[in-house]
Parts: sequence; structure tokens; C-alpha cells
Amino acid sequence: MNKKNQPIATGILKLEFPSHFKCIHLATEFARESAHIAGFDRKLSGQIALATDEALTNVVKHAYKGQSDKHIKLAAEITDEALILKIFHTGIPLKKSQIKLPDMNSYIKERRVGGLGLFLMTKLMDEIDYTEGREHCCQMKKYRKKGA
Repeated sequence: MNKKNQPIATGILKLEFPSHFKCIHLATEFARESAHIAGFDRKLSGQIALATDEALTNVVKHAYKGQSDKHIKLAAEITDEALILKIFHTGIPLKKSQIKLPDMNSYIKERRVGGLGLFLMTKLMDEIDYTEGREHCCQMKKYRKKGA
């Protein structure tokens, strides 16, 4: 039996799937189970899954413009300190200069719908980074808290 908040195993888990909205649930559950294996409790595993769902929805909706004939790769790297999720795609890259988190007071006042994906991701994960390349990558990291 492993100690509380310790990974069951370390290493890299990988999943590749079509860029179809119906496949996002499978990938989200992959992230949830990866978080569990990484030693996160049920609540944090759910938060990690939600951040992953938001990131994948953005890839399908914005990077691939809803095209379901493309592919997405999801890698979950489990280390002694953290879970690192990497989402790879070949669609339209997200430029760091385009990232603007909403002003929540204005958002609520205007009663807007949608547009909170990046906001949720930044609140639920410890680090988020975007890189462009042959395959673009959204990397999300969640650290295990000592003694939690």
C-alpha cells in the first residue's frame, strides 16, 4: 500500500484519439485516472480532469475548427513531484499574446456565456504553458502538496 499522496507508479502514459467532441470524455477519464495513479485524491483528480476537458475542447473547437478527422495526443507524465499533462495537436496554434483571462466582475455583470475555459484551467492547475512546433503543445502541471 502506498503512502497518502504518493504516486502508485511513475512514468508516462499516452493516448491518441480523433479530434471529435465525443472522444473528449474518454481523454478526460484518462486524465482523471492518471491523476489517481499520480497520488491525487478524488477531488483534485476531478479538477485535473475538468482542466483537461477544457483544454481538449479548445483544441477541437478552436485549433481544429471542429474538424473530426484530425488527431490529438495526450501524454500524462507522472513524477515524484507532479503530474504533467501534455496535449499535442497540429491545428491552429494558440499564441501566448492571444491569452487574455476575463475580468470576472465584467463577465458576471454582462451575464456572458462561455469563454471561461482558460480561466478555469489556470485556477485548477499550478502551471500552464503553450509551445509551438511541428506539434503544438499545451502543458499543464499539478504538484502534489507535501503532507497533504
